[in-house]
Amino acid sequence: MPQLHRRRAAVALVPLMLLLLAAGGCASSSTSISAWQQSVSSYVRDKGGGDPAVLSTVKLPVDGRPGYAVIGHHDVEQSTDAKGLLLGNEALGGRVWMVYIVGLVKQQKVADVQLAAMTTVDGKVSWKRGKSNGDALQAYREYGIRQARERFPDRTTPPPRYTQFPKPDDVFQLTKNEQDDKFVATHVATGAQWEVAVPAGKK
Repeated sequence: MPQLHRRRAAVALVPLMLLLLAAGGCASSSTSISAWQQSVSSYVRDKGGGDPAVLSTVKLPVDGRPGYAVIGHHDVEQSTDAKGLLLGNEALGGRVWMVYIVGLVKQQKVADVQLAAMTTVDGKVSWKRGKSNGDALQAYREYGIRQARERFPDRTTPPPRYTQFPKPDDVFQLTKNEQDDKFVATHVATGAQWEVAVPAGKK
């Protein structure tokens, strides 16, 4: 029951999920990375008056690190969630970007990871999102399973914290390629990488 309480509390951070709960909650047990993006944009508009700095105080539920989560359902075994871990606030291409690595978690297992960068253009939120990387995702998944087997050799299935995103001990390094106007996020333990290209603005 404490876990259920925490997840319900986390929903209060996410305007989109308030709408879903008002519509019946159980009717929608999933979300998407696109929906996560839209929810972040709404939060910036409604809570920050268009200023992305409002996101600096938002934390991932349970994890506690800076980030933004959209929870699909209060029951983790039914839910599809989108969780974005904030990696940095960096200048590139003549603009300042807030860069998130976003994981889609289906029934406590990571199903996709993408890198997303947000900026404001003429007072409006603008996004660029990288592509999925199947090889990087597989490396990330296998790393979690190996960790679980080493730490819990007697278990036949890994604990959920080793199959979700982000994992408690995940470390991602954010770098930028100024020649190509591109951000790259590297999972330090595996070398798995995700990237997103951003358009050059006025320099």
